[in-house]
Amino acid sequence: MRSPGPAFDLRAAMVREVSGAIEALAAAEADPKAVHRCRVRMKRARALARIGQASAPGLSSVFNDSARTVMALLAHSRDAAALAEAARDAAKHAGKKSAAALRTAAAALTAHAQQPDVDVASASTGLKDLLALAQVWPEASTRQIRKGAMRLVRRARKGCKDGRGETEILQRHEWRKREKDRLYAATLVGKGWPTSRRLKLGEELGDTLGAERDAGLLLLRLKADPSLVGSAKAAQRASKALRARRKRLAANANAIGARLHLGGA
Repeated sequence: MRSPGPAFDLRAAMVREVSGAIEALAAAEADPKAVHRCRVRMKRARALARIGQASAPGLSSVFNDSARTVMALLAHSRDAAALAEAARDAAKHAGKKSAAALRTAAAALTAHAQQPDVDVASASTGLKDLLALAQVWPEASTRQIRKGAMRLVRRARKGCKDGRGETEILQRHEWRKREKDRLYAATLVGKGWPTSRRLKLGEELGDTLGAERDAGLLLLRLKADPSLVGSAKAAQRASKALRARRKRLAANANAIGARLHLGGA
């Protein structure tokens, strides 16, 4: 039997991702996209921590709970920016009046996203605590890395099975989170990943599910606050365009998910 190759250095990878998140957050005041970069690095670190559950289950749980708290501190401005982008994207495929309403929403949401409401100090403290956890992560064997990776693969496959037949936002979002975990982890582990990585298709699926979710959240936002687009009539036009876009995106995501997992991802 062939001996397993050297184990993926999980600890070093986690330290890199959390350190990258700290560096991104430090630029948040000067760069409006820095918070997004910080959140992406944290999502990558959390995917690694889920792989690490096989070798350090207690530490993995603490890391993910703590990371969730940090990400909540950064969510507000990022969520508003995502909805503004969803409005702009939908406007490109809408009729003239609907597009005008969606652009009005995008402008209002962009202004909201630029409000300085990110608690950088608390988030920075939380990230430093996470870095300390990453630095003491126990060494994981090749078999433990494989076991943790296969857990993410199974979770993504189940997320696809459960999510493809759903229309509810939370269920679809759960599918997206599991797919993103698999994608981030497969990207970082590299050639040691135990199944077909199919990174390009996985990224396409994550982006499509994300756009679908944002369109759905914007629909809910307009229902709660029609004044975001100026009037109830404008909100109705914008909502109709968003429903059509969400339906198209959902169909595309379902098809991509089927291709991804039939291909052995």
